[in-house]
Amino acid sequence: MANVINDNISATYGGANLNEIFFEPTFRSDDILANYRVIPNVKHTMNVFTSSNLTKIVNKYTTCSVESGSVQSNLNDKVLTAGRLRVALEQCSDEFFDSYIEELYRSGVDVMNAEGTVVGDIMMKRTVDGIGQDVVRLAWGADSASASAAYDQFDGWFKLAASEVALETVAVSTDAPTAAEALSLIRGLYDGAPAALQQVAASEKKIFVTPKLLNAYLANLEGTSSDLAWSAQADGVQKIMFRGVELVSMYEWDTILGDINPAIFNGGTTPMNATQGACYVAKDNLVIGTDVSDPTAQIKMWYDDKDEKTYVRSYFKMGVQYLHSSLIKFAIVVAD
Repeated sequence: MANVINDNISATYGGANLNEIFFEPTFRSDDILANYRVIPNVKHTMNVFTSSNLTKIVNKYTTCSVESGSVQSNLNDKVLTAGRLRVALEQCSDEFFDSYIEELYRSGVDVMNAEGTVVGDIMMKRTVDGIGQDVVRLAWGADSASASAAYDQFDGWFKLAASEVALETVAVSTDAPTAAEALSLIRGLYDGAPAALQQVAASEKKIFVTPKLLNAYLANLEGTSSDLAWSAQADGVQKIMFRGVELVSMYEWDTILGDINPAIFNGGTTPMNATQGACYVAKDNLVIGTDVSDPTAQIKMWYDDKDEKTYVRSYFKMGVQYLHSSLIKFAIVVAD
């Protein structure tokens, strides 16, 4: 196995060096505890039960009768399967021999142990950030049938929803929607949502969107001469809303769409190859099952004298499911 951190330092000047590492930002679109329903203690498989509405049961009384109404409610089940996941990283300290970083190593018999050194700190920080980002990416984009080892852990919401969730499409000339096209898609997604989703309180729903679509929507807020528009353009909008529902920019969707071609972005079965889209959903309708409360906290690091390497390991289980088709809807942008 290769080192998790590689020496890519080109400096040869032997003078002073700044004792600080500048980390490339790791962006996470959202907080799994705030935007989804998390079910703990899922060891492998859990049956999740749902009940459909019982409506139109009030009839006019005509006479005494032993007959009951024919309207029924179904008790359904869905399977939440948590994949067995792990992170396995290693580092040999000789990667940075003959470099400035070696000056920060331990001494004597502990020289190869990266724990407590700048290299060990980088390993731990990058592992925590990477797990947090991957959890969101896999929750949406995982596909157990994928040929990619980066996506075959379990089935994510894109895969699960492709065959039965309502899909809205908006035709555009390019894969970069205009302000008007973005507004049209989001408005159509909202207006065309199932009645059950419409009735959920706005604070309990989210509209997840690709970043490019969100930026195009922002142009609508900036596109007038009102004081509010000028303020939005100059100061930005801290919380972007549409009719009281928060819009969340999903950076991980761009990663997913650059790596694979999810079925939901193909209109389910029809090849559309869309790269922009949105999901309007009740937060509690999206379920994450895991055996831990926080995957980013399940990390251990140790040094092995025999191998002369520092190891990082993380083990946890995770899977996703959605509960009701009536509480989720997708929209995609397709070329006309």
